[in-house]
Amino acid sequence: MTAEQFHQRIWEILEELDSEYFQVVAAPAPDEDTVAAIDTLAGFPVPDEYAAFCQRTNGLCVMVREEFWPEAELYSVGPAWTFWRGVVLLGMDTDELPEWARITSVYQQLMDYDVTDIIPLMKIIGDGNVVWGIDETGTMVEVSAGEVTPLPGDFADCYAEQIRELAVRQKDMMKLIADREKTE
Repeated sequence: MTAEQFHQRIWEILEELDSEYFQVVAAPAPDEDTVAAIDTLAGFPVPDEYAAFCQRTNGLCVMVREEFWPEAELYSVGPAWTFWRGVVLLGMDTDELPEWARITSVYQQLMDYDVTDIIPLMKIIGDGNVVWGIDETGTMVEVSAGEVTPLPGDFADCYAEQIRELAVRQKDMMKLIADREKTE
């Protein structure tokens, strides 16, 4: 897949989301030195199409709007999915990109599990246990608490699945909030 096809595919996936409920944000593009530094993290480069994507849409974050899914308060308790209100395509370091949305930061977290041969590319906001990325062969993998599992399909397929699941969670959360309001 070319860089342009990859960029187009990511945005096609997002077309299914209702912009009334979801917001999409990204940071400015990284400089060439930052891209080169990312390529040395795991000993192999970020796929060309992903690096090119970051040059146009760095750290793309899709999140349910606050008015439809308020951020959980500190020490909140609830089913895990009720904290998973967004999906982020990890980006390359820029001052404007939050630490939690950076490939380098998530790579450091993987190193805590001695996972050093994966480049992290995606995670669910609110779920610190699961990261998706690629290995040296370009195989898509899921890393959950240090356990690496190869996945079928490519990165765009995995992203599409996570966006579909986010849309389902958004509807479930709106129903949960409506049900809570009925009982108050």
